[in-house]
Amino acid sequence: MSTRSIFNPHWLCFAAFVALISSAADARGGRFNGEVRKVGDGDSLQVRDRSGNLRRVRLAFVDAPEHDQPSGSEARQQLERLALGAAVTVEWRERDQYGRYVGVAWVSSPDMPCAGRADCPHNLDLGHAQVAAGLAWWYRAYTKHQDPQAQGQYEYSEHEARRRRIGLWRDASPIPPWVWRSGWRG
Repeated sequence: MSTRSIFNPHWLCFAAFVALISSAADARGGRFNGEVRKVGDGDSLQVRDRSGNLRRVRLAFVDAPEHDQPSGSEARQQLERLALGAAVTVEWRERDQYGRYVGVAWVSSPDMPCAGRADCPHNLDLGHAQVAAGLAWWYRAYTKHQDPQAQGQYEYSEHEARRRRIGLWRDASPIPPWVWRSGWRG
């Protein structure tokens, strides 16, 4: 291709069209694989993708206690046990106001015989695991994009964690993080 053909108006229109389609696809979400390099708190990760980019991920459909909130460090430690250093698949729907990918992060369950091997299937939804451990709330305000079957699983797991009084449910009236962030302390 000659230098002259790069500046052809038809070529420029095509290039602009491809860029527009790419950004529209990016706006609808997608999937990427990588390795969990850091756990920020009970519902956020840093993932190094296969291209070497570091991506911040916010687990969708859950909200874990803040750092300075009761059960906050327990939630972070549990997520570290499940995810730190693990191969991960992130299925994301959007980017939030902080530029994080908001989505479901899947790792291999630590109790699988193949855990730690590259060919081990990613069968553990980290957000759901946090809810089941009683270390995150199922964030009902954002469920309109959640699959109905997943809604039922999250709801059941939160109900069971409450019933068993595990994690943050040891407290009779735990303060949800969205209330905690507003400054209300009861």
